[in-house]
Amino acid sequence: MKKLLNLRNVLIAIAFTVFLLLVKDNMNVVWDIIGKILGILSPFFLGFLIAYILNFPYKFFYTKLFRKMGIKHTFWQRFKKPLSIICTYIIFFAVVAALIGIVVPQIAANISTLYEHMPEYVQTGYQYISQLFDFLNTHLHTHLNLDATVQEAYNQITNLVQNLDFAKTADATKNVLGIVSVFLLNTVSGLYNFIMALIISIYFLASKEQLCRQVKKMTVAVVPMKYLPRLYEIVDVTDTKCGRFLVGDIIDAGLIGILIYITMSIFHLPYAPMIAVLVGVTNIIPFFGPFIGGVPSALILFLVDPMDMIWFVIILVVIQQLDGNVFKPKIIGNQLGISSFWVLFSVIVGGALFGIPGFILGTPIYAAIYTLVGKKVRNSIDSKGKLAQEALDFDVLHYTQIAEEQKRLRAEKEQEQREKLKKRLHLEKIFDRDKDDEDDDREKEAKELFEKKSEDKPEENTEEKAEKKSE
Repeated sequence: MKKLLNLRNVLIAIAFTVFLLLVKDNMNVVWDIIGKILGILSPFFLGFLIAYILNFPYKFFYTKLFRKMGIKHTFWQRFKKPLSIICTYIIFFAVVAALIGIVVPQIAANISTLYEHMPEYVQTGYQYISQLFDFLNTHLHTHLNLDATVQEAYNQITNLVQNLDFAKTADATKNVLGIVSVFLLNTVSGLYNFIMALIISIYFLASKEQLCRQVKKMTVAVVPMKYLPRLYEIVDVTDTKCGRFLVGDIIDAGLIGILIYITMSIFHLPYAPMIAVLVGVTNIIPFFGPFIGGVPSALILFLVDPMDMIWFVIILVVIQQLDGNVFKPKIIGNQLGISSFWVLFSVIVGGALFGIPGFILGTPIYAAIYTLVGKKVRNSIDSKGKLAQEALDFDVLHYTQIAEEQKRLRAEKEQEQREKLKKRLHLEKIFDRDKDDEDDDREKEAKELFEKKSEDKPEENTEEKAEKKSE
C-alpha cells in the first residue's frame, strides 16, 4: 500500500487525470488529429489488407507449385520467392483487368440503357401500382388515391430541395462547383491511395517473415511472459476466423456472381452483367447480402417485365440454396462456429458501429471473440469440478434443486474432511500409545537384564574361590 501511495505514483495519477479532462474538453480537436493520422496511414492499412488476402495464393505458389525448386541446385532457391510473388500479382492484375475491361463496359451499357428506358419503366410501375390500388379499393374498400399519394410525395421532394442551402444562396453555381471539385479531389486521392496500397502490399508480402519477426521481438520484449501464450492464441484464432473467412467469402461471392450471370444469360434476362456484379458484391455481407443485392435487382426487372422478375427470384433462391448448402461449406468450411442468431447480431452491431467494413468484418471478428470467450467459459466450468457439472444438468428454473444439491455436496465434502481429520488424529494417538508401550517394554527388558547380570556375578566368584582352594 505504501508503494502505491508514493509521490511518483500520485503525480502520475494526477497527470493522467488532467490529460483525460483535456481530452474530454477538446474532443473535436482529438477526432481531427485521429482522422488526419488515419488518413495518412490509410494506404498502409489498405496495403496490409491486400497483402493479407494475396498471402493465400502466394502460399500456394511458394509451398505447392515451386516446392521442389532449388532442392537439387541451391542456386535456384533464391528465385523461389520472387517467382511466387510475381505469379500472385499477375493473377491479381489479370482479375482486375478482366473486371475493368469486360465487366465495367457492360455495366456502363446496362446503366445507360436503364437510364434511357427509365421513363417507360416509371410509367409501367405507375400502372401496376394503380391497378393494385384499384384492387384494394374494390375488394377491401380502402379508399386509396394514387394521384394524391404521388402529389404528396412530389411536394415533399420539392420542399426538401428548396430547403437546401445551395438553393437559397445567390451563388448556387459556386456551391455546385465546390461539390464537384471536392468529388474530383476525393476521387484522385482515392486513386492515389489505391496505387500506393498496391506498392506497399508488394513490400509487405516480400518481407513478411522479417516483419513478423520484428513484431514478435517487440511483443516478447514488452509483454510479460505469462501473457504470451494467451496473446498468441488470440492472434491464431483471429487469423483463422477472419482471414480464411474473408478470403473464402470473396471467392464465394465471385462464384455466385458468375453463376448469376450465366443463368440470366441462358434465360435471356436483361441487365445480366450489372445484376450479377451487384448480387456478387453484396453477397460478401453475411445474412443481409442476398437481400441487399436481390431486392433492387428484382425491382428493376419488375419494371421491365414481371415475368423476368419471377424468373430472377427463382434463380436467385436456387443459387442461394446451393451456396448455403454446397458451395460455402466447401470453400469456407465451419470457420465461424456460431449460430445464425449471432450472425444477425454481429452484422447489425458491426454495421451500426463501423458502416460497410462493420457489415463485412463484424461476423468473423465476433466469431473470434465468441471462440475465445467460449474457451474461457469451458475452462472456468471445468475448474469448478463436479459442482458446476451438476449445476449444468439441472433446469435453470429449478433453482431450489440446484441449491439443495450444492448444500448436499458441501455437506458431503465437509463430512469427508471431518472423517479424514478424525482418522488422522486417531492414528496419531495409536502411534503415541504404541511408542509409550515400546519404551516401557524396553525399560523393563533393560531392568531385567541388569538384575540378571547382578545375580550371576556372585555365583561366578564363589565358584572361582572353590576351585582355587581345591588346587
